[in-house]
Amino acid sequence: MEIASIGFVFAALTWLGFRIAVTMDGAIDLLWIGFAALTGYLISDFISGFVHWAGDTVGDESTPVFGPNFVKPFRPPHVDPMDIARHDFVETNGNNCIVVAPVLLSIIVTMPDTTGAWFYGAVIATFVTLFVFCTNQFHKWAHMPSAPGWIRTLQRTGLILSPEHHAVHHASPHDRHYCITVGWMNPVLDRLGFFRALESVVARISPRALRPDT
Repeated sequence: MEIASIGFVFAALTWLGFRIAVTMDGAIDLLWIGFAALTGYLISDFISGFVHWAGDTVGDESTPVFGPNFVKPFRPPHVDPMDIARHDFVETNGNNCIVVAPVLLSIIVTMPDTTGAWFYGAVIATFVTLFVFCTNQFHKWAHMPSAPGWIRTLQRTGLILSPEHHAVHHASPHDRHYCITVGWMNPVLDRLGFFRALESVVARISPRALRPDT
């Protein structure tokens, strides 16, 4: 299923990229596409933070469905930071592709043939799925002790998650900097106390759902 989902995601993103390219008409559309890409990047970064926080904070590895799919991928790197760096491409990206595949299918079916609000909404959704797909790969690269030069260049320029930025999360008690696509949302969410507020809400609803040391 993971391999099939990866294949579908590559094909769907290629097709949607073609659809976007042939629908654009002029410099204004190009500017809107750039805005959509930036918006999609920020949304995917937020989503990565929310999912990462949930995996770190709610339940444990024995929690049905949630444990194997969300807790297990995030908590072992706190003990062994090199754990994710040992994953192959399919293990790293398969789960995210399974999640975004139905979203991409719905975008393909509903994307209009002309520009407008609905079209650009679909473009933003396309970029969100693209960057959600990339998130675990960026996360893995941030854990690699010697990433290829072009990856380190992207990390140094802040265009993808860097080891230095991600190291803030790996400092005990691992309760900050949850966003792992690029990390641009981390200072905002940390300053707002967003995840502490979420923990307060969960504690009111179901105190046992939180990790004991939260």
